[in-house]
Amino acid sequence: MSRFHLVNRVGQFFVLCFLVFAMIGCGDRIAPPADQPANVRTEIAEVIARPRRRTLTGEYRARIQSDLSFRVGGRIASRNVDVGDRVEPGQILASLDTLQPVADVKAAQAALRSAEAAQQDALAEAERIEKLLESNSASQAEFDNAKAALLIAQGAVEVAKSTLANTESQLLFTDLQAESAGVIVARQAEVGLVVGPAETVFTIAEDGDREAVFDVFPTHIPERPVDDIISLKLVSNPNVKTEGTIREIAPSIDPASGTVRVKVAVPDPPSEMKLGASVVGEAQFRPMDVVQLPWTAMMRKGDQASVWVVDPQNQTVSQRVVEVESHQSGVMLVTQGLQPGEIVVVDGVQLLHPGQTVNPMQTPSDKSTLPTGTNP
Repeated sequence: MSRFHLVNRVGQFFVLCFLVFAMIGCGDRIAPPADQPANVRTEIAEVIARPRRRTLTGEYRARIQSDLSFRVGGRIASRNVDVGDRVEPGQILASLDTLQPVADVKAAQAALRSAEAAQQDALAEAERIEKLLESNSASQAEFDNAKAALLIAQGAVEVAKSTLANTESQLLFTDLQAESAGVIVARQAEVGLVVGPAETVFTIAEDGDREAVFDVFPTHIPERPVDDIISLKLVSNPNVKTEGTIREIAPSIDPASGTVRVKVAVPDPPSEMKLGASVVGEAQFRPMDVVQLPWTAMMRKGDQASVWVVDPQNQTVSQRVVEVESHQSGVMLVTQGLQPGEIVVVDGVQLLHPGQTVNPMQTPSDKSTLPTGTNP
């Protein structure tokens, strides 16, 4: 490299260093750029009435369902009805094997005849001793013993009569009869099965009032429906519809399922609505006042939902904790935390900080498509 080129390179280096130090020295005299307001889109909070409803699936059944069972145990010899059959009072539904009960009745009858014969012998002996006593041919002790034997024989006859009546009733109880008119809705036993006393064999839905039964989680019943009216329709055929009224809400929660049983009286059921059918019940509740906002407006403050609210006086934002009832169809429904007329940021919330100045651009909101509250 020539000397000329070396001098040229050294000169360029000194010129570059001079420019750098000159810029550093003048830096404290350059004013920073002003903080520009953030452009955000906003909506004005408007309180609107949101319709609410709940739909649940339940079972249509008779208001009174009775479990039928034999009063005595034994082996089922015959069954005369099946599920879905209609029965009338006094109709024999099933029968037990009568071999053993009949043998018990015959044994009780024989025991009664034996006791009656013994009673006659004791009576005759007592009368004989009494005549001998009158002629001083028998002692008073002998007569007393004869009377005691007669009393024992009379007691044995009463016991035999009671035993016979019990065995005869046991024989009558081998027939299971319907106590009221209705429809068989369940069968728990078959021919040949040995059942015990009071063991359920049939379940009968008695004629009379009908109802729909729902097992509902407590969170699905925020309050009683309007006028306690429930709209009902069949799951298998939604065109079959009717209305019912809440008759009973269980006062306690079922510990096994965690649900509350709700019974809805159905005063005028359609003929197509059969016992045991699955039905859908829909309850209408009083509207709830909410503020509808796009879901993009939501932020988190700790573990709580929040939104940015614009101060109309100085155009600054503050973070406000709100209570969100639900999220539906791209919107969130706020029940607490906002007042009507407040300006809420709905777009551009990610880069904001408390006290920041914004340039709000209002977005027209369309509340005509407010979603109806349904099951969560």
